[in-house]
Amino acid sequence: MRLPWRRKARSAEPEFGRKLATSPRDALVQAALAVKGRRLRSSLTIAGVALGIATAIGTLGITASAAGAVSDRFDAVKSTQVTARYPEGIAAPPGTASDNVRTLNGVDQAGLSCKADDIDVGRNAYGKTVNLSAMAAQPEAMLAYQAGLEMGRWFDAGHGERGDPVVMLDTAAADQLGIKTLADGPMVFIGGQPYLVVGIFNAPEAETRFTRALVFPYERCLGGGFSAAEAVVRTQPGAAQQVATEVALALHPQAPDRLTVTTPPDLETFQQGVQSETQALFLGLAAISLLIAAIGISNTTYVAVLERKPEIGLRRATGATRSAITVQFLFESGILGLVGGTIGTVLGVDATAAAALGKDWLVILDPVLLAGGPLLGLVVGTLAGIYPALAAARLHPVEALRTT
Repeated sequence: MRLPWRRKARSAEPEFGRKLATSPRDALVQAALAVKGRRLRSSLTIAGVALGIATAIGTLGITASAAGAVSDRFDAVKSTQVTARYPEGIAAPPGTASDNVRTLNGVDQAGLSCKADDIDVGRNAYGKTVNLSAMAAQPEAMLAYQAGLEMGRWFDAGHGERGDPVVMLDTAAADQLGIKTLADGPMVFIGGQPYLVVGIFNAPEAETRFTRALVFPYERCLGGGFSAAEAVVRTQPGAAQQVATEVALALHPQAPDRLTVTTPPDLETFQQGVQSETQALFLGLAAISLLIAAIGISNTTYVAVLERKPEIGLRRATGATRSAITVQFLFESGILGLVGGTIGTVLGVDATAAAALGKDWLVILDPVLLAGGPLLGLVVGTLAGIYPALAAARLHPVEALRTT
């Protein structure tokens, strides 16, 4: 006679080989314990992922900050400068031509300049000479070029009108001629004729013609020997494009089409070009780092599969499904990628901030990067774990248990 409680007890025992469902929560817990149990290996794998993510985040952040800084500097120096050049065959315009330009809306400074062949300049009529660039310019042109006065003074209207024998030197030319101060009224000699140095200036960064240069009053352009006349206009921010459409007519109303007007390029296009070119190189390095990290995760997970064959075999023999084994190992590799991505994001943001602040740049970071870094690490880790997870799921319970 069989007792009821006996039958109930026997029915409660799990049948060998019966497939038992494993919840995602249980698989996640088991994966976390497996990662924690192999701390050194997991740490090295996480470090590889963090390096790749940090490189990617830092690349995007630093290049964006650098592009912004270059764009700002370009804006400060060039985006407000318009140049109108006279062609060969047209005589240099009178100095009053620049007065018409200064009446245009959005113009801060405007002046005329021209250039001659290089000349020999000496400290006396008989001594050694140095070869310098020869320019002639209005004081307003020097200001529009953003030349800085080092000592002395700019020309005034009287110097040109009277034809006074005066010149200005840039700092490099003054050093070559041994002129350190203007207190004793230094003279330079050109063709045996003395000229008083009334000022020394710092040459504009973007105008090489004014480096190692001697500058006469603009009226020298009208007497012959000078060419390449041009008007330089310094505009208010945002006014350069509009001024460029009007400057030729203001300077040469008889034939404005004969003047060549140069305007600054579009700043947005300029910034995008800088950013895309610099990102292309460094994102390639970041991709290589992520690939190495993915290979590291895949290798670590696969080695774990080989080491844990008895465990996998026992779980399969006691009812764990292949999908449960697959999910557990995918969770393990995903955890490694997620942790590495989070750490890498923090390191990338810190690296961007340190580099930008060290250069006194504005830190530019896309908020999407803060969420995208950990997510990218999770994706890389999960994809890298697919093969080892499938390999673990394919293990036959009997064959796996034979290794014990």
